Amino acid sequence: MLSVNERSFELVKKLLSDPEKYKINIHKIKEATIIDCGVNVCGSWECAKLMTEILYGGLNKINYETFPLAIDDIYYNAVHVYSDYVVLQQAGCNISGWELKPGKFAPVLAGPGRLISRKDNDWFKKYSDYSDKYHKAILTAEMSRIPSENEVIDLIEASGVEAKDVYILVASSGSIACSVEVSARIIEQSLHRLKEEGFNLENIIEAHGFCVIPPVVKDDLLAMGRLNDCLIYGGQCTFTVDCEDIEISSIINKITSDKCKSYGAMFKDIYEENGCDFYKVPMEMYSPAKVVIINQKTGKIFKSGKINVEILSKSFNFFK
Repeated sequence: MLSVNERSFELVKKLLSDPEKYKINIHKIKEATIIDCGVNVCGSWECAKLMTEILYGGLNKINYETFPLAIDDIYYNAVHVYSDYVVLQQAGCNISGWELKPGKFAPVLAGPGRLISRKDNDWFKKYSDYSDKYHKAILTAEMSRIPSENEVIDLIEASGVEAKDVYILVASSGSIACSVEVSARIIEQSLHRLKEEGFNLENIIEAHGFCVIPPVVKDDLLAMGRLNDCLIYGGQCTFTVDCEDIEISSIINKITSDKCKSYGAMFKDIYEENGCDFYKVPMEMYSPAKVVIINQKTGKIFKSGKINVEILSKSFNFFK
């Protein structure tokens, strides 16, 4: 059986081998290894690429490209992603559903390390019974500071491996690394909506997609808003599936962001309206801008949603 932690650790070793190249810092806290990819350092495009590939379980590479639509006459970078083990990679490694502590400004946790101990509050139990038996746990945390000793202890205990075998990659919302890896969640953002609408995920053969990468801003609230606006208004996911057409036609017009009541609002405003708690934001708001589904059984192509450069422009040009 594939071990996503074993494959991801090969990428972690690349980061550890050359901190200067990747513009990272390395810390030891309670014997765990903390890799600062964008808190007290700038990080880099190559660091962001490796961090994102870790969140894909080390099973697929990601590429950079130019976003195909101009936003205020500017062509921004985009991330192009591929997923051959869609449920394992997206729901198991990439989905930001492992909550360290509830409430305001709770750090967003993800990574293949969550698949070792399989905690009861982890969303992945709704998707699969997969469990990784590797002896090292690789995690990521989106937060604006290095984790405290108590937080690291919590993560060590939650991971179910020895402290020396825990690796935590940390980046703030206002960093290159976080900008890339969040935009790379365009498949994950689409996958959970398919499941919520009752689509059988076993029908999925593969997925790929692209999403604009926002301009970096150090203010975490503004950065977080831009990151989510990119997924909601600036990304497309394509699935190849094998099923009856009716299974697709019954859900295709329910899973994109333009079907949400709050469509047109910047995510920052929605987040603040819900007490700055990601887990209180209505789930349907975490929808992609556009979805394409190709049914290899019949050859028919379904599509829904749209890229909205007007809202992206508003988001990218909002300042305090």
